[in-house]
Formats: sequence, C-alpha cells, structure tokens
Amino acid sequence: MSVKPLDLTNAVTYHTGDFPPATLDYERLLGPLEEAATAIARYDAKMSGMVNSELFLAPLRRQDAVTSSRMEGTISTIEDLYRLEAEEDSGHADPYREARNDDVETYLYSRALRNAQQALAEGVPLGEHLIRTAHQQLLSFGRGARKRPGSYKLEQNYIGDKQQGKIQYVPIAPEHLAPAMAGLVRFMNESALRPLIRTAIAHVEFEALHPFEDGNGRIGRMLITLMLWKLGILSQPNFFVSGYFEANKNEYTERMRSVSASGDWTGWVVFFLQAMHAQATVNIQTADAILALHSEMRERFRDVLNSQFHDQALDFVFASPVFRNDRFVDRSGIPASSARALSRRLVDAGLLRTLEPASGRRAALYAFDPLLDLLDV
Repeated sequence: MSVKPLDLTNAVTYHTGDFPPATLDYERLLGPLEEAATAIARYDAKMSGMVNSELFLAPLRRQDAVTSSRMEGTISTIEDLYRLEAEEDSGHADPYREARNDDVETYLYSRALRNAQQALAEGVPLGEHLIRTAHQQLLSFGRGARKRPGSYKLEQNYIGDKQQGKIQYVPIAPEHLAPAMAGLVRFMNESALRPLIRTAIAHVEFEALHPFEDGNGRIGRMLITLMLWKLGILSQPNFFVSGYFEANKNEYTERMRSVSASGDWTGWVVFFLQAMHAQATVNIQTADAILALHSEMRERFRDVLNSQFHDQALDFVFASPVFRNDRFVDRSGIPASSARALSRRLVDAGLLRTLEPASGRRAALYAFDPLLDLLDV
C-alpha cells in the first residue's frame, strides 16, 4: 500500500518552552482532585487489606495489559495472554514462535510492567534508565524488535493516520529530546505539585515528547502506576488505568493535543483526575467480583474435590487460569498423585476446559473459564 505525503495542515506541534505549566486553575482542580484521591485511597486500602492481594492484583494487571495494548491496535484476549504465559512457564523452547504478534505484544507489556514494578520496589530510581529498560522489554520480540527497543528516536515521529498522510500532532524533534527527557525526570521526582497533579502533567508531557519510535502510549500509561506508588499515593505499585482511557480514547487524545494547541493544561488535569476517580471505582468493583468468585468457587471446589487440598487447587487456578497440568502437579503444593486426580475431577465437573489434551511428553493444557470470563474486556 502506498503511503501518501504527510499533510501537516492541521497538525499541532510540541509546546517548546511551556513545560512545566506556569499556572493552573486550582479552583477547577480542587473537586476532581479530592474525588480522585478518595477513590484511589479506597482502592489501595481494599487491596492492602486482602490476605493474599497478589491473587487478586495479578488478574487486574493482565486485564490492564490487554486494554492498554488494545489502545495501540493490538487485539488480544485475556485467555490469549494467559496461554502465552503458560507456555513460557511450562518450559516451551520458543513460546513466541506459534503465537500471534498481537498476543506476543500484550504479553510483553504485562511482563515489562511487572519487571518495572519489581525494579522500583528494589530501589531502582524512577528515571531514564528504568524507562528505557521497560521499553527494551516491551519491544523485545515481534514487530517492535525492529524499532530500536530501549533507545530514543533518531528521526522525527508523528501522531496521526500515516497511511492517509493526515498528521494531528508533531512531537519534539530528536535533537531536542535529551534535555527535555532530563527535565521531565526532574519534574517527576522533584516538583512540589500535589502527586496526582504532578502525575497528570508528567504523563501528558511524556506523550507529547513521544521519545521512542514505537511503544510510547504503553510506556506512558505504565509510568502512571509507577509514579503513583513512588509518590506515596499507593502503598504498592498496582493501579491499572487503561480501561477509562480506552473507553474515552477520543477525549483522551484530544485533551492531550489541546495542551500543545492552546496551553490547556488545566483541562487535561481535570480529565486525568476524572479518569483516576472512575478507574479506581471500576478496579474496586472488579476486585470485589474476583473476591466473590473466589468465595463461590471455594465451595464448588470443596464439593467437587472432596479433598483436604481444595484450597491449594483453587489458589493455583486463580493465579494461573491457563496452565499445563505438569505445572499444577509440580507447583500446587499437592502430592503428585493427588494433584493428577484432582485436575481430572475439575475437568469432569466442567470447572476446567481442556485446551489441548496430553500428547506424548506434553501435559494437557487447561483453562479456568469462570475467572477468564469475568476478566474478558
């Protein structure tokens, strides 16, 4: 397909010299700021109060990976993502070879976010090294591997419909990027602005700079979660923001564009705070639904399995809702002979669906549909 010459007639260009904003309309921000802070605090308290919060955070993290990737045109399902993770976990020599490009990209986003959270927890500074490392992991395989993973852009990039030649936004030029990124990182770590406002401004500035050849949207949304934790809004680095942005994608992109077009930083921050409020509410509802499903399935597993190991079996399938049976046998904490019998009972009861039967030395591949159906977006 031929690519038309670029039409920059209606393009907005990067706001050189206007970051950070000199003023904000705090009267407009106070109400949304209070609502967002209250909702996030409620979400954080709920997750922190759970006995095994990772069991409920992990599904939210995968759901966010699917949604954030979908915003960039990468279409995967939660089952696709878990299936690729299961293949890597099972020791498959090349789990990516048979996977679709979209599934690989969604998996890599999930892994890059998880690794970035771990790096921050271990004391790595929230800076350019962490950002570039996350980008390198995000584009490790598939289509992105040809787009300078871990390295900043060398050529001018654009936002718009490049096939049609219609450009909406021209990010900063590569020759001006280095000092701009250094300034952004200083702002992220040193600004005196309230943390939620600081995060809002840092996110739109990162997207305006568009420092990489590809993957900027996913890295930018990843940084929101990392900043909220680093600045003390969250007690652990787990807050998932992509759902609201995906559902309101047109307003999301137009609000960011207006920052450069007319200096409307306040309008962007209001939108961002509304997004945080709405997404925190949705995250709480999803976590409650996962918790309710866990309680319901605990009774089902107890009845179906009639075994002292029903809780171990339940927690395993919640942590890995797509898995190879040999991993269940090895890692569930259940004696091997009992584990094999229990997985058969779960299949017979319709609680596990067989994706692939056992073949030769390859163990059967199972899916736990109740959780996958709840997370499907």
